[in-house]
Amino acid sequence: MIRIAISGAAGRIGRTMYKSLIGSTEFEAVFGVDVNGADDLPYPVFRSFEQAPDGADVVIDFSSPAALDDIIAYAQRTGCGLVLATTGYTPEQEEKVQNVAESLPVFRASNMSLGVNLLANLAKEAAKFLGEDYDIEIVETHHNRKLDSPSGTALTLANEINSVRDNSLTYTYGRHEAKHRRERGEIGIHAVRGGTVVGKHEIMFLGTGEVITLMHESENKEVFVRGALRAAKFLTDKQSGLYDMTSIIAQNYAVTSVSAEMDVALVTLPRISFDAFLALLTDIKRNDVNLDMISHHFNADGTVAVSFTLGEDDLGKTESLIPEGTAGGTLKGAAKITAEGAGMQHKSGVAADVLSVLRSAGAEVYAITTSETQISCCIDAKSLPAAEEAVKKYYGIK
Repeated sequence: MIRIAISGAAGRIGRTMYKSLIGSTEFEAVFGVDVNGADDLPYPVFRSFEQAPDGADVVIDFSSPAALDDIIAYAQRTGCGLVLATTGYTPEQEEKVQNVAESLPVFRASNMSLGVNLLANLAKEAAKFLGEDYDIEIVETHHNRKLDSPSGTALTLANEINSVRDNSLTYTYGRHEAKHRRERGEIGIHAVRGGTVVGKHEIMFLGTGEVITLMHESENKEVFVRGALRAAKFLTDKQSGLYDMTSIIAQNYAVTSVSAEMDVALVTLPRISFDAFLALLTDIKRNDVNLDMISHHFNADGTVAVSFTLGEDDLGKTESLIPEGTAGGTLKGAAKITAEGAGMQHKSGVAADVLSVLRSAGAEVYAITTSETQISCCIDAKSLPAAEEAVKKYYGIK
């Protein structure tokens, strides 16, 4: 049972968290802290962490930036983890968070929703693909009681987009004071406040003749509570470090699919000139042969060592195209297994894990190719069923 201290216990999200913990077999709310106090909750609520007892494994904070020093002091006194979901920190406070993470596990996110973090990744990809010809505007809408403006999530989205533009974009907050045309290289950030809107973020890419809009809307506050509790669980085996939602995405989605293919052949060319290899690829293309898992490296004499896989049905045709004196070997009756997942780009050691699992399943690995989100291995065919089952089991894939 993970013992939770709720900071901001009397607030709307704090009360939502209490309700979500009723009947939980994983989490227990041991006490709350709120500057306004609360007498209607079934656990003690203190007005500061200075008054609070030891015993919490993790503090989950949905209060205000003003509480940060009090929370950090409690964590340093008790050694507990911190899930900081409050927005509006100053640069000095952000530095304090980074400093405490050197000795304690800290999870920091401006928005605890997995959907919002997916939105950020999609926005980065869109910014890279669309380029500088599209203007970017962010509009965020929240309830009329929200204090900070623009929202921390809107700033995070802007920062994520800016990161793929070499941080060259400037931020324009509203346009009521602008007396000039929109300049190239801006991100417009706008805030709307009203009613009971939980949270809505729109990212618009405005080009010539078209507009692409990415949007996320939170329908209730439970989405933030679920994310915060996942973060608390994530921290339970961590000693120190600063983590965010990409850490959870990487842990849970490092590998999300595993595919297998039989009747694969592996061709190796240990010494061939690069021009000859390029000519070979051109000939293979003319013969309508699809290659896979192409890899090469340079030899000391200026030639390259090359390997590639292809379907066994195309092997004979391909072998006839290979220049004399360059063929090193052909392996028939092999198989290919591929592990994919968006979280790979945020988690180190995935290749080591996959190869270890393959080895434990008795697979002989002949060739490996990787990308940010994919690992493909050419292995012996007889081991493929056991290897596929082992990798799926390791990553919880059905």
